[in-house]
Amino acid sequence: MGTIRINFNLKDLSKKQTLLILVCRWDGNMVKVSTQQNVEVATWDSTIQRCITSEEKFSDKSNRQSRKVNKVLDKLIKSLEDYFRLNDPNKSYGGMTAKQIVKHQIQLSIERIITGEELAEKKSKVTPLQFFEEYVKRDRIDPHTGSYVSEKTKVHHKTVLHRLQEFFQYSHLADDFNTFDDSRFDALFSDWCYKVKKYKLNTIRATYGVLKPWLNAAKKEGYNVGERYKELRGKGEDVDNIYLTEDEIERIYHLDIAALKASGDIDMKSEMESSRDLFIIGCWTGLRRSDLNKLNEALFDIDKKLITLTAEKTKRRVVIPMHPFVIELWNKYQGKFPHLCDKSKVNQHLKECGRLAKVDEKTPIIENRAGQVKTIIYPKYQLIGMHTARRSFATNMYKRRLPTVSIMQLTGHTTEHNFLKYIKVTKEENAQMIAEQFATMFKGFDVSDETKDK
Repeated sequence: MGTIRINFNLKDLSKKQTLLILVCRWDGNMVKVSTQQNVEVATWDSTIQRCITSEEKFSDKSNRQSRKVNKVLDKLIKSLEDYFRLNDPNKSYGGMTAKQIVKHQIQLSIERIITGEELAEKKSKVTPLQFFEEYVKRDRIDPHTGSYVSEKTKVHHKTVLHRLQEFFQYSHLADDFNTFDDSRFDALFSDWCYKVKKYKLNTIRATYGVLKPWLNAAKKEGYNVGERYKELRGKGEDVDNIYLTEDEIERIYHLDIAALKASGDIDMKSEMESSRDLFIIGCWTGLRRSDLNKLNEALFDIDKKLITLTAEKTKRRVVIPMHPFVIELWNKYQGKFPHLCDKSKVNQHLKECGRLAKVDEKTPIIENRAGQVKTIIYPKYQLIGMHTARRSFATNMYKRRLPTVSIMQLTGHTTEHNFLKYIKVTKEENAQMIAEQFATMFKGFDVSDETKDK
């Protein structure tokens, strides 16, 4: 096989812009193929076989177009050199002559390169906030569950997106992927969250917990996002949340809401009773809010006193024993449970239930808000929310000495590390539990005896 020569010729020199033709010669053969690239005749240099650029001679637009054409030609030359190095250009097969095969291969190379350049150009015009917005709308498979990302998760992601949009607008930062690769991004975003929005630290961590997977997805799709974003801390700190004791749960359960409505302590139109009842079920099943709203899809075996359902978040089947309160509520609603109303309204209902039930123990909470770590004293009922139910279930079962693995079977936790985040036993409670174990282990050890002064 002889030398292969590749040249580019202008199709029509009489025009200001003309098509560039590729001419390929080898062993006495020649094929001509359109490169699909239009060039300005004045910018073409036939000697170097490339467009020239000059700030003095040509406009910015012309120079950009010249650089784009040169990039395509460089890739095309490399692609064809690789092809001719690995293949015999004089071989014919499939009913096609050697010249037809070579021409077809050149056309395929041009199409691949142009398509790739068009995609790259399209991506270069997509900002990160635009990418995030489109990404949130997609029907995506959650790799942890194998199911589509839920609408609830998408709502949370939209909240994070709006937070980032507000930050970019306030800070006047460039809506560019390079912004996330800037060492100052974490400091700037944290400063805005603390000083302007008065957010807690966990809000920042929750934002990064969503942002990092978004940037991972962008990187997989070919966007240049750098590496620095991986340093952002996406996991929140352990929150000093509360749980309710069995006595406090019982007091809330026994609130006479009908009487409280009649006395004017509760609005007659309030949905507090259904919020309270589903909260009580959560306290004795450990179910999440999403699963409490799907109780009517669960299987209740009243004879065996078991509830079987598939958890919405994990898509795992869980089987939970029915506490007497849960059985009473099943009878109350005849197996047709109400749905929880708006999240903020439900939490207001639960706080009010706690207040009326006198769940008002002074409770110190360490908070990192606006960058200031403080210990704030709350009446306990102000800290009650729907997730308190799940935490209360796990903690109360733990205090009853049930094996951790058994409780995890009920809550659906897959790792002990995540499960233990739900356990809110105080240092005093922990010491008392161990002391009670000592009483069974060591003869004469009486946990009820008070220490006597010597």
